[in-house]
Amino acid sequence: MFRRGGRLKGRLGILLLLLGLLLFALYLLWTNPFSILLEAGRLNLPLFLLSIAINDLGLLLFALSWHLLLWGMGVRLSLLDSISATFISLFVVWLMPIPIGSELIRAYLVRNKEGSDLGKAAASVIIHKSMYNLSFGLLITLAALIEAVRGVSIPIERGLLLFVVLFGVSTSLLFGLLLTPSLLRGLHRRLPGWLRSRVERGLRDPRLGAGGFEGLINGVEEAISTLRSRPLLNLSALLMVAFQWSTGSITTWLVARSLGCRIDFWIIVVLYAAVEFIQQLNIIIPGGLGIVDAGLTGSLYLLGLPLSLASAISLLTRLVTYWLELLLCAAVSLHYGYRELLREYL
Repeated sequence: MFRRGGRLKGRLGILLLLLGLLLFALYLLWTNPFSILLEAGRLNLPLFLLSIAINDLGLLLFALSWHLLLWGMGVRLSLLDSISATFISLFVVWLMPIPIGSELIRAYLVRNKEGSDLGKAAASVIIHKSMYNLSFGLLITLAALIEAVRGVSIPIERGLLLFVVLFGVSTSLLFGLLLTPSLLRGLHRRLPGWLRSRVERGLRDPRLGAGGFEGLINGVEEAISTLRSRPLLNLSALLMVAFQWSTGSITTWLVARSLGCRIDFWIIVVLYAAVEFIQQLNIIIPGGLGIVDAGLTGSLYLLGLPLSLASAISLLTRLVTYWLELLLCAAVSLHYGYRELLREYL
């Protein structure tokens, strides 16, 4: 059953990827960034290479921050294994976008490691996701406040900006509720008997290694209790995640500078947050091909940039934050045999 479902997902993934590539091609035809990119000497190569280095550093810190959480919970996993699991999860989700797909894959990959169980694995990725969304909300709020104090106009409706901030903060709170054992036990008791039995059977599946509902909750409880005693570790992980989130904005700013275009950094943070919000909502097109590109181009165009220049900045930014990341994660995933690791679900 899993293999038949995996083949169906594979075909659907290919179709959606082709659709994304079609949208991307139409976007390039419409915006024509090549008139800017082909200008001799237009690109400042050292600045562009710096943007690649900073973006890749953020990716590594993203994996390291998760590794710190696992280590704090008592999971004995090498840093290399944490990095490979992170890169594999990102690669698969880029091919087949599914809600919290990266978190599900990482939890599955580390559930049976030394000192781990499904409860600890689930707690680690939920906390990590909560940190990411909290960073998302806090950084866009900081950027908006800085620009408001400076009297700089932001080319985004205030209602949309407020909604994006609330999205980041509220989802962090929601993930926090998912880690409340008493709440989860209460919800479990209120389930209809037939549904409670199905949940229990599913969690006792040896492939998951949860040991039933109580086993899962006990693992979550132990993980949360252990992490609460290590505030400096949690703060370090949060700062790493915040830096990783900010690398998209830093990359856009450096790419713009490499093309001779000076844009206020904090405005880019706000604009990139709106684009990131679109990406988080995307569950159809792999990597948001064509959609995220057009969103970033449109945001820069609203700043008054010529369409071709806005498209060139967007194209180079996505080259760094999507295509080069995809190649890196693909190399790691193929090296470690991601299909064998996830053969039951792909």
